[in-house]
Amino acid sequence: MREKENHILFEINSTITNKSTQSHIQHSFFVPEDTDVIYVDFSFDPPHQSDINENKRLSEEASTYYEAKLSQNEIIRNLLTISIDDDDGFRGARHYHSPIQHHMISAFNSTPGFLNKRNPAGLWSVTVSIHALVTESCTYKLRIYKRHHLGIETVIPWRDRPLNKQIKDNDSSIPAYPSLVGPVRWVPSELHTHTFHSDGKQSLLEMVEAAKEMGLKAVVMTDHNTISPFEEMEQAEDQTGLHILYGLEWTTFYGHLLTIGYDSPTYTDWRLIGPLDIEKGIKNIRHHDALVGIAHPFRIGNPIGTGCHWEFPLESINMVDFIEVWNSTRPGSKAYNQRAFLYWTELLNKGYRITATAGRDWHHNEEINPLPALTYVQMSQGSAEKDTFRTAFLQSIRAGRISISYGKPLELIVTHEDMTYSVGDAIDRVENQPLIVQVSSEGWEYNSRIDSKNAVLVVVTNTGEILHGSPGLLQLQADIKETEVKWIRSELYASVDNGTAELVAFTNPIYIR
Repeated sequence: MREKENHILFEINSTITNKSTQSHIQHSFFVPEDTDVIYVDFSFDPPHQSDINENKRLSEEASTYYEAKLSQNEIIRNLLTISIDDDDGFRGARHYHSPIQHHMISAFNSTPGFLNKRNPAGLWSVTVSIHALVTESCTYKLRIYKRHHLGIETVIPWRDRPLNKQIKDNDSSIPAYPSLVGPVRWVPSELHTHTFHSDGKQSLLEMVEAAKEMGLKAVVMTDHNTISPFEEMEQAEDQTGLHILYGLEWTTFYGHLLTIGYDSPTYTDWRLIGPLDIEKGIKNIRHHDALVGIAHPFRIGNPIGTGCHWEFPLESINMVDFIEVWNSTRPGSKAYNQRAFLYWTELLNKGYRITATAGRDWHHNEEINPLPALTYVQMSQGSAEKDTFRTAFLQSIRAGRISISYGKPLELIVTHEDMTYSVGDAIDRVENQPLIVQVSSEGWEYNSRIDSKNAVLVVVTNTGEILHGSPGLLQLQADIKETEVKWIRSELYASVDNGTAELVAFTNPIYIR
């Protein structure tokens, strides 16, 4: 029985040679919710060796080796069997010699060999075990499908747009992180990089040498699903003096997750994660003291940009440490980044505290003056030693002590009750006392593509734009007396390549409680 196409969960026709004997081939597939019955059709062909002379040779060889007698007419058979694991673990196996098999898996009346229990939604796997393959080759066919329910469609491949849904108000209080101690500095950083160990066109050393020329001080190595460039990090650090942190871009079918700052060279396995399992994956990553963030959440997805659009449902956005709201070069001009920036703003308005980052998604050095946005991380001056730096760097990212810019960072300072606060700080506001806001930046003359002489500084809160500077004036100050203000950030707009003014720099917020 073959169900309608949209109810097939997995299907494959595969040809293997006799070099594959005594091996296992595992296939993973996703089972959606409310799948009470699963059907498995499995067959292989040819079922046995049909050549009389080869049958005779195999029989004689086995008889001699094992010192046993076999019938002269013995037919030597191929034997392939299947076993299944559901999202909870082992579900059963069918060691059955028939070359054509039909199985059912459900809470009741499962085929013998499989457990009777509820079919959990999640990532399942079927393993084809090749016990004997006596023919030169063999083709196996595997089809897995669910029982049709009127009005319920199975979404295979998985496609979802959870970030398009209405954002609920955050029911958790805004956390406050410890203030930085002593003199502070901005650390220009790149959090999203690739080399030829995945789909990049550069070595790690070539990349960090280019980063050093740009004035960067820290780089996170985040190749797609591999940690092999980690072997080159010590040499690259010694030759350039840059801080290079362990990272990995989980390049899954359902979204890309930037994982940064592992405490040691660590591989965390994205292949075990189905579309409903991202929370399990995040928990594993955090076990290794790394941060997790959503990369380019609104880039086009399947099948054009496989996995590039965020399609994992999240119980709460609070599960991630940051969102890469700017991706690629000249990110402020790209529509998918503008959507991400608006989404992040809406999260802030709904009471969430989540860090915004930028990532060049650095694959090569072929562009001339490409206008990458740097992620400036504010840290204490004294955190230079490797482990101390990593810890402080991650703490500042988690706290949102970040200014993002095509050029120099924007400085955002708020004074309240004789206390001074910077990006990432949370202010416990005293009633009837104003918030004195100061914004400044410098050094924008260096890039010929950006019209810094007419750049405009803006101060924005959850109530909207509250201050709009004059063209070319990169300093602003104002008192805020409105009681409804929950967060404050600064933005800078400028013309690029003589075009319409676009966002070229912004800060993470200062939060008001």
